[in-house]
Amino acid sequence: MPAFARLSVRGLQTTAPLPPPTTPLPPSDGQASVASTSSSASASAAAIAHLPPIVPSSVASSSSFSLPVAPSSTSSAIQHLESQSTPSAGRYVLARLHARTYLLHPRDILTLPTLKPMQPPGTTLSLTKILEVGSRDYAIRSPAASPNLHKRGLDWKEKKLLKLESIPSEIVRCELTVLEHTKDPLIKVDKKKRRKGYKKTIQHKQGYTRLRVGDIHLAQAE
Repeated sequence: MPAFARLSVRGLQTTAPLPPPTTPLPPSDGQASVASTSSSASASAAAIAHLPPIVPSSVASSSSFSLPVAPSSTSSAIQHLESQSTPSAGRYVLARLHARTYLLHPRDILTLPTLKPMQPPGTTLSLTKILEVGSRDYAIRSPAASPNLHKRGLDWKEKKLLKLESIPSEIVRCELTVLEHTKDPLIKVDKKKRRKGYKKTIQHKQGYTRLRVGDIHLAQAE
């Protein structure tokens, strides 16, 4: 065993070293990426040099930029909303319906579980729990529109709302039109218990009501 060890060590010691490289090594990945990035940046800058600036010079030179001022009263807020939207376009409402909150726009189609009592198609319904109405830049919100405040008004034991502050109907008004009453395809659920001889098939069709959202009307600003 010692003789074999000596032979192996001797063989490793007599191995000749490799000659030094005669050709220069290629640049590293970091140097290549920096060179390619600089060349691509210069090429892109030259390609878009003839294009006009994105921001006009008058806006770019002005150092002061003022944000829109929040309205101080409900009448001024209604004026701002009317300046940016019309009853049939540019407005939205956040309404509470069927124990859920929905974001609605004019001419939207809303599908809900069957409303009770069932109303015939063509019936007009009014939204009574509107939490928010707004346009692109302005909105009128009730305290219940905030999720945190909304959770505080819930009775977790009874699973119902104790208090829901909505926007009065004198400020915003929106109507829904019943389109149709539909049902899902038949669903069959088989229930079975092992070694009990119990077997049962449950059939169910979930019903739905389709509603069309009408125009969103605001009160006339004084």
